[in-house]
Amino acid sequence: MKCWYCEEEPRAACSFCGRFVCKEHLKTMSTFISMYVGANNVPKGLAVANVVWCGECEPQPEPISMPELY
Repeated sequence: MKCWYCEEEPRAACSFCGRFVCKEHLKTMSTFISMYVGANNVPKGLAVANVVWCGECEPQPEPISMPELY
């Protein structure tokens, strides 16, 4: 497996799409790994910073409806 951009040896895989990237092309962004309703009906989220991102894929900022799964 090689870097998505330059064919060098990869250092990590994108946490969002799985593409491999080398150290030079590695980017980071934050993401939520869990959302829930806390005390007083307040939505809360568990976030992680500096998650590996390839820079090519486009993680969506809002949930996408998928009614066909039901």
